[in-house]
Amino acid sequence: MIAIALILGLFFALTAEIIPCGPLYALLHPDFVALLLIYWAISSNSELSFTIVWLIGLFQDMVLGDMLGAQAIAGVVMIYLLYTSLGRVRRLPSWEQLFFIFLLLLTHRLLVWLWQAWAGFITWHFSLLLGPLIGALLWPLFTLILDYLRHALRPRHT
Repeated sequence: MIAIALILGLFFALTAEIIPCGPLYALLHPDFVALLLIYWAISSNSELSFTIVWLIGLFQDMVLGDMLGAQAIAGVVMIYLLYTSLGRVRRLPSWEQLFFIFLLLLTHRLLVWLWQAWAGFITWHFSLLLGPLIGALLWPLFTLILDYLRHALRPRHT
């Protein structure tokens, strides 16, 4: 059942990534796939494998038309950093996780930017920092919605 929820969440996260809402949305929207990966890594009892994160990142690169490997490498590094302090992060309430989530999303964004800048595809702009900030601010609402959906999809024993 968790796999179905992850696939549905991934579908909606990728849809939110590619919605054509103009250049302002493109600059300001958080990386919903990264938020979903962070959520599943924190809330699931079993670890989210790096292979799955890598494959999701490659798929995201193909969907977004990014340089192949940018999202994959950034996702694996982000989840690795999360796993190094997962016990502490799980004990924090979601509103206290904001700072840590911001750092994870910022690391993800900067790694994608470095990968693309290395290839000559993108230049630096300070608006690159706003997406991770907005993602961190949306984290409590994001976890509330996903917790509700996860419990609603849980099989009921009668």
